[in-house]
Amino acid sequence: MATQGVKALCESLTASQCALEKLINQSLTHLCLSSNSLGREGVNLLCRAIKLPSCGLQRLNECNLDVAGCGFLAFALMGNKRMTHLSLSMNPVEDDGMNLLCEVLMEPSCHLQDLEMVKCHLTATCCKKLSCVITRNKHLKSLDLAVNALGDDGITALCEGLRHRRASVWRLGLEACGLTSGCCEALAAAILGSQHLTSLNLMRNDLSPEGMTTLCLALAQPTCNLQIIGYLISRALLLEGLRKNRETTCK
Repeated sequence: MATQGVKALCESLTASQCALEKLINQSLTHLCLSSNSLGREGVNLLCRAIKLPSCGLQRLNECNLDVAGCGFLAFALMGNKRMTHLSLSMNPVEDDGMNLLCEVLMEPSCHLQDLEMVKCHLTATCCKKLSCVITRNKHLKSLDLAVNALGDDGITALCEGLRHRRASVWRLGLEACGLTSGCCEALAAAILGSQHLTSLNLMRNDLSPEGMTTLCLALAQPTCNLQIIGYLISRALLLEGLRKNRETTCK
């Protein structure tokens, strides 16, 4: 959309006689800005609007922001209790930007339920803060961290939060996060320790047969609440995990 088109849209959004309900100030609940280069000034203006008490925005998707933009957004989220869905996928947020957002996500006033951070240039460095968010934010239900180089160390740190009794995350996306069998013990403990985790995506990770066997042993336990697991696993490997579980139980 051209700049003139955006200006015309903004004028219609602020008009009191707007015909479409979704385009009336407080009634605008969903906004997707993907494939638009807002620039730092544009992101700043957007975040100032989000912070206004009259803003009814609940879902914001892909607003093309960087680390500096995360500072503006973090400030905006502090004053917005209606935002429940935030997708910053495909943006160069990096660890510094994620840490800025985590400070706000840990605040009791933050009601965010769904956070998507796919391919945001994140590493294990931000996972300790994310783990704290999982334990402190009772509203957060879904967290997608796919296509970020979190590695085994990052996921191990994340699992500490998932095991916490106050953690309420039920869906976790870890596709293509550079995971190996080195994190499977921590994942298995999180699967068994979490009261709410029911969906886990581990696609495009090299967990190896040994790692998957560790997970299968956890999945076979009656205390496991996991209902959906995304991973290409052979039937033979699953049966092997179940067999080892039976042997362990019978000893």
